[in-house]
Amino acid sequence: MLQSQFHPLKANASTGELYLPLEYHPNIIITAPRLSDIPKLPDLLNDPGVCIWLQGPPYPYEIEHSEEWVTKLVEETEEILQELKDAEGNDTLKLVGGSPVRCIREIKEDGTDVLIGDIHLRRCETMELAPGIKDNSESWEDSPKLLGLANMRRENGDPEILWSVGYFLATSHSGQGIMTSAFRALLQQWAIPRMGIRRMIGETYAENYGSQRVLEKNGFVFREIVKGHIEAKGKKHDICVFDMNVPL
Repeated sequence: MLQSQFHPLKANASTGELYLPLEYHPNIIITAPRLSDIPKLPDLLNDPGVCIWLQGPPYPYEIEHSEEWVTKLVEETEEILQELKDAEGNDTLKLVGGSPVRCIREIKEDGTDVLIGDIHLRRCETMELAPGIKDNSESWEDSPKLLGLANMRRENGDPEILWSVGYFLATSHSGQGIMTSAFRALLQQWAIPRMGIRRMIGETYAENYGSQRVLEKNGFVFREIVKGHIEAKGKKHDICVFDMNVPL
């Protein structure tokens, strides 16, 4: 019997929306981004307990930022879903270049849900943190960019692709193991079997011990501390770098 190309995602019985459940948190799911997230995202990303650990999003995070970002994510998700839909009926499950689910939501008693976080997987566009690059590169200044271009051009499912992960969670839900479980579900149920991910790096601010535990509990191994690697919000930060490899 052929498996659906959307396997192992579940479908909401009422709306048909696809989601990934968490084994140890039955009230938490991971879904696709929604346009209705636009007005909700600024409150999450302007929370001092969240934005202090994030490099990328602008601060303060305005509704205009949210409109542009969420619209882009919805379009990217629809492309992945269409790719999977087009592959229905194939003998094997298609390897895709991303995850159609990334938004972490809490289901309330009345059946509604609330956006509480995000977790996303992306190819490394630059390779300055790739394992061993400093040792193997004759031209340290040029090779990370060139290797990054090569990484972006590899075909979906190529085991040599180097991936990274980013995530955040509302402070109201921190300390409950939710992000560890969300990453485990996304990694084991989608990233590895449906994207062919075999090599990943993770990076956190050196002081972000909670994020480091999330990586360690999902099989990442600490490699090094890189001094002053990131400049965000007017301050340079040391980062901890972690590696994860899945045997072929």
